[in-house]
Parts: sequence; C-alpha cells; structure tokens
Amino acid sequence: MQRLLICGTNWLGDSIMSMPALQALKRVAPATHLTLLVKPAMLPLWEMHAAVDAAVPIYRGRDGTRLTVAALRRQGYDRAVIFPNSLRSALLPFLVRIPQRIGVPGHWRRLLLTDGVAPRPAGDRSHQAGEYFALLGLEVPPTFAPPALTPSDTAQADAAHALGDAAGRPLLGILPGAARGGSKRWPPEHFASVARALVASHGVRPVVFGTESERAACDAVAAAVGGEVRNLAGQTSLVVLAAALARCRLALTNDSGGMHLASAVGTPVVAVFGLTDPELTGPLGAHDRILCGAEAEARSRDIPRESPAAEAALRRVTPQQVQAAAEAILDAS
Repeated sequence: MQRLLICGTNWLGDSIMSMPALQALKRVAPATHLTLLVKPAMLPLWEMHAAVDAAVPIYRGRDGTRLTVAALRRQGYDRAVIFPNSLRSALLPFLVRIPQRIGVPGHWRRLLLTDGVAPRPAGDRSHQAGEYFALLGLEVPPTFAPPALTPSDTAQADAAHALGDAAGRPLLGILPGAARGGSKRWPPEHFASVARALVASHGVRPVVFGTESERAACDAVAAAVGGEVRNLAGQTSLVVLAAALARCRLALTNDSGGMHLASAVGTPVVAVFGLTDPELTGPLGAHDRILCGAEAEARSRDIPRESPAAEAALRRVTPQQVQAAAEAILDAS
C-alpha cells in the first residue's frame, strides 16, 4: 500500500474542483492511503469526502512549519503531490524528505521537486479540474465524475434544525456572496427579484446563506425578499452549510466556493458569471446551469477583485434569464 500525501489547495472552490481527480485515483488504485495536507479551515471539507483516508492540518504560528514537518515525518509517506503553486507548499514535503515530490515547477520550486509536471499551456480552455488529473499522473478524461460530498448525520440534523419547518415546500438556497469581491457578485436586488418570482410561481421557501463577511449582501437580499425568507448568514459551519444546501431543491449563486459546494452535495445550481470563464472553473454537476454576461473571447480565468468591466458583465445577466433557468430546473424535479 502506497502512502500518498496531497498538498491541498487553500480555496473552497479549488479544493472541490480537485475532487474528481482524487476520486479517479481511488478507483484505479484503491489500496493507496490518501492523506490531504490543508489549512485548518479546509479540514471539515475533506472529512466529507470518501476518497480521503485522512486530513491533517498545516500548523500555524512561528513554529508551524517545524510542527507540521515533525508530524508528517512520523507517517512515512512514499510520494507527495503538490496541488498549489506556492513555494511553501513545495517546501513542506521537501523538509519531510518524502522520496518522490511532484508538482509544477516555478516560483523557485524546481529544486524542491523530484518530478516536474508541465504547466497548463497558454490558451488552454479545458476545465481546471483536469490539472489535478495531470499532477496525479492520470489521463484527463473528456468528462469528469462530479465532486461528491456526504455530510455527517450530525451535520444533517443540525441543518434541519437551522432550516426549520418548511411545511413541505421546496427550499431555494440563495448565496449572494463571493470571496473574490464585487467582480463576481451579481446585484443583491436581482437575487431578491428572482426569489420573489419563484415564491409566486413555485411556492419555494427562500433561505439565504453566506459567511459573516457576506452578511451585508445576505441581509439586503433577505430584506428585499421578505415574507418567510430565512437568513442564515454567518450562522452555519462549513459542514452544516453543506448539509443545508443538500436539502435545497435549487441554489442561486455567484461564481463562488458556495456554488461548488452546492453542486458537490448534489443540489442543482443556477450560477451567474461575469468575466470569469465557466468553461475553466464552472461547477461540475450534471444539472447545473450557468448564465454568463461576457462573450467567450472576453472571458478570463483570473480577474481583479474589483473590476467595472466585470460588474457590467454581471449586470447583463437579467433576473428574467435566471428565473427562466431556475424554473426549468424546478419543473424538471
């Protein structure tokens, strides 16, 4: 049995996009013992993923590197695959003396690696999930099995308590935030407009989700929707959020980590994109629908946190378009 250490990504969306490759690895090499090395905030995510045998934290503080290296050395890893492109992510397996260390060179990392993997070619428009297949030495398939997360029974019970009694009505999840800032945030009033229309047409019960830092947008949406809307901004852990999203019939989102989380628990997503390219970083669920306000040639993988052009592209997606996509999903279900 090979012991494999994966140095995981730091962002929620990136982490979820790496899951199809890990799922594929477990299918072709089920005896591999797979450990994820991640920042503490990402530990609960990987505890919901069946392909992972263990998840260990990167210790913080002045002595964090020393403590992390000491903990990893006791595990006897045969190989490390480094998903991020940062210097520190390559330094840790080097200091642990893991015999085989695989990653993309660059950022002064080449001497820390034993095996380099060529970076994505310029102009490559394939999905980011394929990069993780390449790092693991797997053939990139034409389509990916979607990420699959399973919240614990405790998380599901906590989610049911947080959501309250919906009296048999379908739940509509609304996630108006995005960690990347205004360049990825559709206007809150548009989310509210769609939610009110779906209450009238399909009897949904809206639930607003978000982090504490996204509370202002969530409060604005909840106030504009009114009625029986439930606002859980800042009130759910990551695992309870996942379990709550799994109970929703549909989720309305921006291009965000929450979008990927909803899709990974099997909830259909209607996602609004501005200048970011959904072909590169879109959700991977079979029933997800994406509306993009930019022409293909104008889209990019990386955009500034604040971008007037990106905000203009987001506003080109109308509430009527999102409502139509949402109603198609609700009608089908």
